[in-house]
Amino acid sequence: MKYFLFLITIAFCSCSPKIRTSVSEKHEKLDSKANVVVFTTKAELPSNFSTIGTVKVGDTGFTTNCDFTTVLEAAKTEARKNGANAFLITEHLYPSIFGSSCHRISADLLRIENTTDYGTPKIVKHSIQSVDSLKVVESAAIKYGPTYYQTSKSGFLLLANVAQSFRVASSPDGLNSEQKKYMKKLKSGLSYDISAYYLKDDRTGFGLKYNVYKSSGTIRNQQITLEDGINYQGDFSDDITISFIGPSFILTEGKNARVGEANLELAIGYMAYRNNSTIIASPLKITGSNLGMIAGMGYHFRITPHFLLGAQANFVGGVLRKLKYEYPNGSTETIKLEDEELENLWRIDLAVGAKFRF
Repeated sequence: MKYFLFLITIAFCSCSPKIRTSVSEKHEKLDSKANVVVFTTKAELPSNFSTIGTVKVGDTGFTTNCDFTTVLEAAKTEARKNGANAFLITEHLYPSIFGSSCHRISADLLRIENTTDYGTPKIVKHSIQSVDSLKVVESAAIKYGPTYYQTSKSGFLLLANVAQSFRVASSPDGLNSEQKKYMKKLKSGLSYDISAYYLKDDRTGFGLKYNVYKSSGTIRNQQITLEDGINYQGDFSDDITISFIGPSFILTEGKNARVGEANLELAIGYMAYRNNSTIIASPLKITGSNLGMIAGMGYHFRITPHFLLGAQANFVGGVLRKLKYEYPNGSTETIKLEDEELENLWRIDLAVGAKFRF
C-alpha cells in the first residue's frame, strides 16, 4: 500500500510545475487567502518596497498542468509561504512547439506596505491586466533583458535561403572514370529559395514557395558512338536549371520563443527541368516538368524581434516521365521514359538563411 501511495505522489508531483525559491530575508508565513499583488513592469512598483528573494516556476519535463493561470497561482502560493505579499515578473517564457509546453516565469519576491491599493490582476491569455486596473499590459509591451515577448497575432513571414545542393540520383552505367567524375560534379550545385507566408496565429501559416537549383559543367575531348554507328569526338557541356513554385505550409515556433525559432515546411507544386546542353558545338535543349515537393526543417536564431538567422535542410524533388528535346534545326521530339530510365530530380539542400516577421 505504501508503494502505491508513493507512486501516486510521484505522479502528482510530476504533473505540477517545478518551483525553486531563494530567500534572503525570512518573514512570517502569510494566510493562504492573503492577497498577493502581481507586477509586470518596474514602472508599476510602489515607492516603498523590499525584495526578499526570488522564485522560479518551471517545467519538470513531465508537467502537464502549467497554463499561465496555474503558474501564477503557484508563484503566489510560494510567495505566501515566504511572507511576500507581491512579486515582480522578471522573465516569462512561453510554451513552444518544439520545446516546453508550459508557461515558465521568474519573479522577485517583494514586501509592500499595502496590498489593498491594488486590484486583482486579470488573466487575458498571454497578458495580464495591470495592477492599477487602468490599462492592459500586453506581452508585446514587456521587454526582459535581451529577449522580446509579444502576443500571438496574425502576420506575415518571409524566408530566404541559399544552399549547397546534392542530387541523389545514380549515374548511368558504362561511364569511364573521367565521365564518372564529371557526373558527380554535375550532381552538386547551388540553390536558393524564397517563401512568403500569412500566419493566422503566429505559428501556422500558408503561402507560396519558389526554389531554383543550378549546376553546370564541361567535359572535354570525349568520344561517343551514336545509333548510326559513327564515332564522334569533342566537348560536351551541361547547364541545368531545376525550378519549383507552389503553395506551401509552415509550422513554426512563435515570436515568444526565447532563443530562436524552429520550423517545418511542406510545399507541393510545379517542378520544371531544363538543360541547355552542347554536344560537340551543337546545342541541344532538354526540358521536362512534373509534380514536385519540398519538405524542410530549420532553426533560426533571433537577432532582433523580427529578424532571425539560421540553417535549414530541405529534401527537394520529383520524377520526370518524359523529356522534350529541341534540336539545332528547330525540330522537337518528346520521348516517354521507361521505368528504369526515369529522370530522378531528388536532392538534399543544406541551407543558411534569414527569417523576417512583419
